[in-house]
Amino acid sequence: MKSMKNKLILLVLLAFWVSAPLLAEDGDYFQSADGMNVYIGILPAEMVKDHRIVHQGREGIGTREQHLVVTLVDQASGQRIEDAKVAGRLRHEGHASEFLPLEPMEIADTITYGNFFSLPEEGAYSLQLRIERTGEPTTEVEFRHRHVQ
Repeated sequence: MKSMKNKLILLVLLAFWVSAPLLAEDGDYFQSADGMNVYIGILPAEMVKDHRIVHQGREGIGTREQHLVVTLVDQASGQRIEDAKVAGRLRHEGHASEFLPLEPMEIADTITYGNFFSLPEEGAYSLQLRIERTGEPTTEVEFRHRHVQ
């Protein structure tokens, strides 16, 4: 019973956390590009590492890993974009990671995209996203994130 309660609490928290950016007007975690709104969220990996609703579980989460979540919304219809291929990479003080695919995740009957990233140091990071949709040009957006440990 405790496990079911924990899963329910996580689901409610994730649903709120994932949908909250849709109401925010914070330019640091929202951009419009090529007819879509792109929202990001970054939270400690420990919050989601053991829950099967995200990436079918994950072994070996480091204390400096964060979980990136991306939500895509079509500007014209207001509907979630659930058929994209999304990849992201981080840059910090001249060092860049390779693009990693962001996996589709079903949370609260919607699709978001996410993956784990290492942010080993405090400071300013640049997050580059590459979004591919069938029949559309590839969209690239860049966000700034200040990481504090």
